[in-house]
Amino acid sequence: MTVAVVDMFSAEAEMAFVETLRRTGFAVLRNPPMDAARLQRMADDWRDFFLGEDKWNYIAEETPSGNTSGFIPPDVSETAVGHDRKDLKEFFHIMPETVLPARLADDAEAHLGDALSLGRLLLGWLDIHCGSALPPGLRGQLAESLSPSDSLLRILHYPPLTGDEPPGAVRAAAHEDINLITLLPVSVEPGLQVMGRDGQWTDVPGRPGDVIVNSGDMLQEASSRQLPSTSHRVINPSDTDSNLSRISMPYFLAPDLDVQLSRHHTAGSYLRERLNSLAR
Repeated sequence: MTVAVVDMFSAEAEMAFVETLRRTGFAVLRNPPMDAARLQRMADDWRDFFLGEDKWNYIAEETPSGNTSGFIPPDVSETAVGHDRKDLKEFFHIMPETVLPARLADDAEAHLGDALSLGRLLLGWLDIHCGSALPPGLRGQLAESLSPSDSLLRILHYPPLTGDEPPGAVRAAAHEDINLITLLPVSVEPGLQVMGRDGQWTDVPGRPGDVIVNSGDMLQEASSRQLPSTSHRVINPSDTDSNLSRISMPYFLAPDLDVQLSRHHTAGSYLRERLNSLAR
């Protein structure tokens, strides 16, 4: 499977984005309306944060939506659905009221604003071209359904491998996202792969400054599967790759939890079902 690179400066960007998301569940945006210098600064600053001891002053707390806000260490990190090994990662969840280290707060808040604006634009494009697949209450309202308080910026740190990892453990096991769409600035370090319909894994293209977009389970549910939620993973570096830490900054854009995604689910019921499956 080939994930298309869509130039945001192109007159065909809107249709190219919709088509690749409909075909693969993924797109790579070139020249997105985001500050590339800020993204690089964030990656460097958050890497320093994870390598220091200050992170232990920001241990995560649960929010009313069921998400967590703050630092999640490796020993309580996620285990992907269908897997029995924790992912080799630590991360920090950021929501509107999250307490952040002062030196990281301004860039994080500016990035949240830019990402939310880009998300609204992209969902608006999907609404125009795929709106007939949406439930009546959501047609024409996909972009407006976005909820900053229910969306989540995750700053991920995949530490270098030491050789002491549990057998079979990987940086991020195969999974799908639960939200509407995810916006992910391309990482300097490689490793992100997407599964094609033939079951084969393919590297997601892109260069620093690009933004990867993928549709999540909620969008798949709301679009009657016309916009697929595609499995993806982050593989461990091989012996021939540089075994460096990896920073990733996905922003999971979610709707208000009362939004009716389908006859069977609101966004809230869908989220609770997924969180319960992770807890088992």
